[in-house]
Amino acid sequence: MESAADEEPRAVVFVCDRQGAALGRRERCLKLAGIPFGVEAERRPSGTYYKLYVRERDAVAAHLALQMGGCGRSSRLHQPQAGIVKSVRDLVAMVWEEALLLLGRLTDFVRSAPQLLTGPAEPPPETDSDTAH
Repeated sequence: MESAADEEPRAVVFVCDRQGAALGRRERCLKLAGIPFGVEAERRPSGTYYKLYVRERDAVAAHLALQMGGCGRSSRLHQPQAGIVKSVRDLVAMVWEEALLLLGRLTDFVRSAPQLLTGPAEPPPETDSDTAH
């Protein structure tokens, strides 16, 4: 299947530092999905790395096939979930901030309430242009 993936631009979908079960599982997932792929060994000073690549246009489908086949990211790479205490603390802080905003709005409303009920204290002064007509 390697020759089909060589003719077009390639996208690397998996890299590992040894041939073994992890690479084999991913190859099997791509074979079952019918996606042409290739494996390339790249030698570096730190060791040999094996790249599993597909045609660039098949990259999204390959990632989906790998995830559906149980070959998603390692659990070590996932972000840890926030605990219940932190969630409650964040919720209390948010409610406190909203209460302070509400208190500020109520204070502004109470200060402006007498003016809203009685209207302006005195009528605006007449100007010379008003009396000239």
